[in-house]
Amino acid sequence: MVKFFLFYIILIFVFATSCTTYQNTSGSRNMNVSFIYNPGSTPVHPQHVVFNETDTSTRIYVKIKSADLMFVPNGETSQANLRFRYLLYNSYKTFILCDSGTIFFHITQPSDSSDIIKSFEIKTKDTLSYFLDLTIYDVNHDCGNQIFLSVDRSQRINCNDALVTDKNHNPCFTPLRSDTDTFLLVFRKGLPAKWKVSWFQNKFGLRPAPYSLGNYNRFLPPKPDSTRVIWISDTSKFVMKNEGIMHFYQDTLKLGFSIMRFCQLFPEVTTPVQLLQPLRMLTTQKEFNDMNLLANKKESADKFWLDAGGNVNRARELIRVFYTRVMLANTYFTSYTEGWKTDRGLIYIIFGLPVTIYKAENIERWIYGTSQSNKTLVFNFMRQENPFTANDYVLSREEMYKISWTQAVDTWRNGRVYSVAY
Repeated sequence: MVKFFLFYIILIFVFATSCTTYQNTSGSRNMNVSFIYNPGSTPVHPQHVVFNETDTSTRIYVKIKSADLMFVPNGETSQANLRFRYLLYNSYKTFILCDSGTIFFHITQPSDSSDIIKSFEIKTKDTLSYFLDLTIYDVNHDCGNQIFLSVDRSQRINCNDALVTDKNHNPCFTPLRSDTDTFLLVFRKGLPAKWKVSWFQNKFGLRPAPYSLGNYNRFLPPKPDSTRVIWISDTSKFVMKNEGIMHFYQDTLKLGFSIMRFCQLFPEVTTPVQLLQPLRMLTTQKEFNDMNLLANKKESADKFWLDAGGNVNRARELIRVFYTRVMLANTYFTSYTEGWKTDRGLIYIIFGLPVTIYKAENIERWIYGTSQSNKTLVFNFMRQENPFTANDYVLSREEMYKISWTQAVDTWRNGRVYSVAY
């Protein structure tokens, strides 16, 4: 029996403490935005929620860990100073500036290290989709974080028309994690109280390798496991007893919004089963089936990493990098399923953070390497229509990726973290 305590290793990634200067070239299609998927680019890591509050306004909620902010003495207390600067465009296509503003928040340091939640309102209207460029700047720390948000008002009912809150009426910024997570729904003013609710189990598998050709780009919603009609008020409370998708809609699945629940510590993966599943991207189907059939999933994964690394120290380093990327993929790319199962998650985990990312309406282009290197890879991800999420991007698959993919997987299996030469 392999005596290697993989699952007792604490998977902690530490964000770099240095600050990078955020870009200030809003609206440019030639802007490199790779920093949006790089947690080390800044110590400020906000989460956000978009809510179409009325027919003419949208509220942006932002949550920041108090530990991410710099508090300085101010009389008998300590204070952090945040500056929110936003630029609102009518779409990714034209980048016509609709509105802009700067908002300051002076925050007294909480005694219990609780999260900081702030919000602000922007003027929007139906039938349009907007692109919001938001910079959240810690004045005391002289650091900023630039984020890009889509505000969808293109349909009669949009995914941003409902706000999910916890039992204390605070916005929920992440998927649910437990069967005891009570949540409420706040609707945009004027929406009906009668809704259809369908339940879908999370049976979605890992996306295929980037060189696999086939009809992978069209999402077909599965048949719901159950459907019912309910009336919802501002006091209606809900829980999700099982992991999956709870989809609220009117006439069709497209006119609605979804609530999702994943594993208890999501976006982290901690149990033997959760840690074993992502290894499918590094194994053949037969290898994975053999590992998955063993009752002791811990021992299966232990043996894989120890065989790959050749010794405990190297195996630990592979584990640290691989599962940190799995967690970050869950953080950035989760859509109707966990982020590590998606196309962007697949590429992010195996190849790492791209050198360059260009982002436009409905497309992300990831570039590994530079024009001066002899190993340059380009991946194009297209956003597809999906009733459950606006964050579903699929890879334009090409046979030419087979050599690079095989080299990357072999590198991992031979005990080294793969990276594209710069």
